[in-house]
Amino acid sequence: MSRFDQEWAVVPQGARWIAAFVGLVVAVSIGGIFFVPVIVERDAKALAILSPFFLLAAVAGAAAAAFVLLVGYVYADARRRGMNYVLWTLLAIFIPNAIGIILYFILRDPVPVPCPACGTPAQKGHAFCSCCGAAVRAACPQCRQPVEAGWRVCPHCGTALATGVSPVVSREA
Repeated sequence: MSRFDQEWAVVPQGARWIAAFVGLVVAVSIGGIFFVPVIVERDAKALAILSPFFLLAAVAGAAAAAFVLLVGYVYADARRRGMNYVLWTLLAIFIPNAIGIILYFILRDPVPVPCPACGTPAQKGHAFCSCCGAAVRAACPQCRQPVEAGWRVCPHCGTALATGVSPVVSREA
């Protein structure tokens, strides 16, 4: 499964149906504004002149559908990440020019890592599970703050780290 397929699966089914409906309504309404007078007159020359407007109607419908899909993605992804999904969805809808959606992608939290022992999601910055105490991420042996693989020195306390930092750390202290 590709990365796109994984992210597409996050969008709720209801948002997909709403996007299809909104895209169709926008395309038909924009197309109807331009085409109804021409169809009533049955003027072939005017119909040929207005054919670019059909493309405009299709693009506008696709843009409206894409906006609805992005709002649906923001809703589901913020919920998956443990963020305030109602707030982010409202910001994505009401901040104009899709700036709310862009802000969401810039400011979103990382996906919580599930605890290997009990499955409880561990939040950003937690090296140990808040429920059972099992190691979720690699931690500094001195200060027990989370560290990443490949770091040679702990950025929190300056302790030299082993080259192969593993997420399993002793729980004494």
